[in-house]
Amino acid sequence: MTAVRSDETMARAIKHAHRYHDWVFSGFRTHLRPGSVLEVGSGHGCYARLMAPLMEELIVSDIDPRAVESLRAELAGLPNVRYLVMDGIEPGRLGRPVDNIVLVNVLEHIQDDAAFIGRCRESLAPGGVVVVFAPAFQCLYGRMDAQAGHYRRYSRTGLRALLEGQGLRVIHLRHFNAVGFFGWLVNKWLGTGVNASLTNAQVSLYDKLVPALRHMDRLLPFIGQSLVAVATSSR
Repeated sequence: MTAVRSDETMARAIKHAHRYHDWVFSGFRTHLRPGSVLEVGSGHGCYARLMAPLMEELIVSDIDPRAVESLRAELAGLPNVRYLVMDGIEPGRLGRPVDNIVLVNVLEHIQDDAAFIGRCRESLAPGGVVVVFAPAFQCLYGRMDAQAGHYRRYSRTGLRALLEGQGLRVIHLRHFNAVGFFGWLVNKWLGTGVNASLTNAQVSLYDKLVPALRHMDRLLPFIGQSLVAVATSSR
């Protein structure tokens, strides 16, 4: 993985987009297995706070020590949280297999994504799951992706092949955020920066509209700004 601070790879406003984060979490929460979960690249902790009440153990990790210390302060008082400064997955630091691995906007930052998914599989307990939330459609790749440190965006076929190629079985895979597809396309055309004032204003406005716009995914299931995939280690 690349040592990039979380606040350098996203709009500042995304930390406060709580409706959007709740929506993303709803896309995979029912697939989480009881027990332990490792979140790789926890960043601002938007999803750590949502997962902590549901799991026996939550392991939050980030390559940036400052992000981990910030999470430690924000999640103080939760007895089931462990904190790791870790570059991707380091088995020596992780210590033991986990029941779930959650990768929200992480995989696109990793140059050798196949090797990384292989390490995820090796770090899963029997029957464990890997959750991947990643940007969709390479045709949307633009200035914001480059500034965010994205190596690629994914197709449904490509993401399935990546997961299955490392011995995982895909049990859920769909596009996410149909309206966001068009917003990202416009921003590509405009050449908008990842943390530009326009981007932050868009994030804030979109978060207010999430309760209405999220229903468009049922009408336009063949497109989306992102993909959400769940794969299991069991055959």
